[in-house]
Amino acid sequence: MVGQRRQTQLSIGAENIKNYTYLDNTSVVATPATETQAATYRNDAAVRQHTDNLQVFNATFSQNFRLGIFHLDNVVTYQKSSNEDVLPLPQLVLYHNLYMQFGLAKKVLMVEMGADLRYFSEYYAPDYAPAIGQFYLQNPETRYKLGGFPLVNGYVNLHLKRTRIFLEMYNLVQPTGDKSYFQVAHYPLNPRGLKLGISWNFFD
Repeated sequence: MVGQRRQTQLSIGAENIKNYTYLDNTSVVATPATETQAATYRNDAAVRQHTDNLQVFNATFSQNFRLGIFHLDNVVTYQKSSNEDVLPLPQLVLYHNLYMQFGLAKKVLMVEMGADLRYFSEYYAPDYAPAIGQFYLQNPETRYKLGGFPLVNGYVNLHLKRTRIFLEMYNLVQPTGDKSYFQVAHYPLNPRGLKLGISWNFFD
């Protein structure tokens, strides 16, 4: 369903998957833990097939607001997997973008400045195997949940004819804690940093 004037969108879907094929983590304890040394684990991936039916429910709501030069874009997604051990999904995913958009110098210079937020609820996010470029389930003996904290970026975009200049402060609310720096298992987010760039379009 779509509301043109209010920029409202709502989509709901359900899917039944048969014989779902995925990469499982077949790791086992290589060296048991001792009083002086922690256990070590291998990370082996193997193809598995889920013979039972697997259901996934998804509902996404989008709503944009505008008041003068102020804009607020919102996307909220709820999703649920019938088997989190085979197909883990964050139940709640949020995206919000609050910004100002206006023109200067008789609108020759267009300015856009604001901050966006991304968030997903805690879940057992898949691990990543760079050797094959695929995601696979975390080791069941050492898995941990990721998510539950926001990623916020502040930005300024300047458009002058063919030129675009942008300034971004990444990961504004860089959180604390061992697991809050991760969106993919064992692959940390970039720390807070400043990005500056210039884009020039060449066309006749």
